[in-house]
Amino acid sequence: MAIYRSDQAQLTFAAEPAQGADPELMQGTASGGTALLKGAHSRGARSILIDTIATAEVVVGDFIRIGTVEGTYANTKSPHEVRRIEALEGTQQSGTTPGNEITVILDRPIAFNHVDNVEVKEVTAVGNESTADEDQSKFITWIPGIYETVDTPDPEMSIEGKRFLNTNSKRDFSVAYAGQQTLTGSVSGIMLLNGWPLRFPIGTVTSSPSATATDSILLASAASKGDVFIAFDGDEDDIAVGDYIQIIEADGTLSEIRRVVRSVADYNLESGESGTNTVKLNYPLHFDHANNAVINEITHSSSIVYTHVIEEAVDLSTVSWHVHMKDSSETATKDFDRRYLGGMIGSSTITAEEGGMVTMSWDSVNFLNMTHNQANQKTLASGGSSAPASGDLYYNASVAANMPRYALMQPIDTNDVGMPSSMATITDVNAGEGYPSTQPYYFSEGTIKFFGQEFARIRSFSLSITNNEEPRYYIGKQGARARGPYEIREGARDYGMSASIALPDADVIAGATAANASQDSALELFRQLLLEGNYGANAGNMKGFSATIKFERGTNDSIIIDIPGSTTAGTPTATASGLNSQGIFINTAPHSITSDNPFQVDVDMIFRSLKMTITDNVPVYP
Repeated sequence: MAIYRSDQAQLTFAAEPAQGADPELMQGTASGGTALLKGAHSRGARSILIDTIATAEVVVGDFIRIGTVEGTYANTKSPHEVRRIEALEGTQQSGTTPGNEITVILDRPIAFNHVDNVEVKEVTAVGNESTADEDQSKFITWIPGIYETVDTPDPEMSIEGKRFLNTNSKRDFSVAYAGQQTLTGSVSGIMLLNGWPLRFPIGTVTSSPSATATDSILLASAASKGDVFIAFDGDEDDIAVGDYIQIIEADGTLSEIRRVVRSVADYNLESGESGTNTVKLNYPLHFDHANNAVINEITHSSSIVYTHVIEEAVDLSTVSWHVHMKDSSETATKDFDRRYLGGMIGSSTITAEEGGMVTMSWDSVNFLNMTHNQANQKTLASGGSSAPASGDLYYNASVAANMPRYALMQPIDTNDVGMPSSMATITDVNAGEGYPSTQPYYFSEGTIKFFGQEFARIRSFSLSITNNEEPRYYIGKQGARARGPYEIREGARDYGMSASIALPDADVIAGATAANASQDSALELFRQLLLEGNYGANAGNMKGFSATIKFERGTNDSIIIDIPGSTTAGTPTATASGLNSQGIFINTAPHSITSDNPFQVDVDMIFRSLKMTITDNVPVYP
């Protein structure tokens, strides 16, 4: 008999354009008439306003597609996504012309911006996800690295027994009520193959190539974070399907790289239009970009080097996780899919130890919500009945599904894994780049510098990032039986680092000058402990010291962590006393006498900021 096995499961993730809004362009199987969206709606909206017509009457439990689909996917040049109706406010119009405006409460926020008067249609199935266009619209396909276990954030229920005065209690609770729900997960021991998972507990990532083409291309209009369709001005016909482009502001900021999966030439050819200048990107934008932002074509090759800079941000990007499981017979109808929404990486650790690989853990990730593909539970009445049945949540919906948090969503198959939509042609259905083929980062390829001195005898280190995030529960309509957080807010950020250090040679390091000889000895760590980062005569002159951690796989292939941040990777900014400018401080560094030789010290430190710079041959970062 078939069983579910851990070795037939996979976790993929993607950044969300808005908290709790999983990004996926999905057409679905449309049915019924068409309603119109009233007014523009921005990403993150939890409800929409529509103008109803009789043939588009909807009920709680129905699935709707928000966004206009122009004939076929190939011709579509605007965002479209599927959500479930959890509540309706207002009276729907009977008739054949647009009528009353009603508010539709959705099961989760929308991921994309939608303009006024786009269509809203009822859908009854996922659609043909095997087609190239459907594959092209899956974005939750990234993997964090090599991992073995996942603590899935399935809801933790708080069901409480309540006691009140009645003669039949007999010391037992009288009745049980459901309370709030929490959704917390983690992924431990991720072996890094690139820098994809690094930014999420820290902030933003900007990416830039070592060389670009000289085409004259600008954004034809402002683009927003989360946009997948953008418009060009200039030599846009030079951009073909499969090309990589850099989108960067005129002042050189907010640089990001995307791949084109539908070109201007494609849209003109297939729709018969002329003059359209829209392209489709392989992944939603990270940033808002102004009109006339610069578009640079990239001739991607093994000789092109990409620099990805991770810097702190006040507001962290949230992530969607998709867990896909097959039974051992690999029967498609038995696939078990769960999608977790609004995940904020609360705490994370980067570790390495002698003889091992560099690993990262997402130690604590709080989520807002989840969806799944388990439509019905047989002890509940099925959907589609004419009147509510006991326990039937969506009794009159067009999709026979009675389970809370059930959603229509595309499966993320093995051939989807990796950087999304790498299509060389529009008929290529293998949309994902696949698992990274790079080697992991090894501890033996790393170096650590404290206060400008390289310690060759680091036996292990652990760098922790804590965001002290807090799930908030507010009054507001959510999905049926969904009592999870309404939002998650970042708290104070804390960094810490520990290391086991075998002290360097007692002799002065070769090349040391008379001026710095005393700082290049085996006892400098002890001196730093006593100084407490105070290098002046006054007690208030605490500056701390700097550090650089570098893991290098080869030429132009490295991860550099600068503490504090830097303008030049590998050269941390000089520390200073006062606000927002200090470096690392040693809390403990006991020089205990043990059996370890050379003499070993376990150091525990805190610091206030960092910056990461990754150099590799990977163009797009999530």
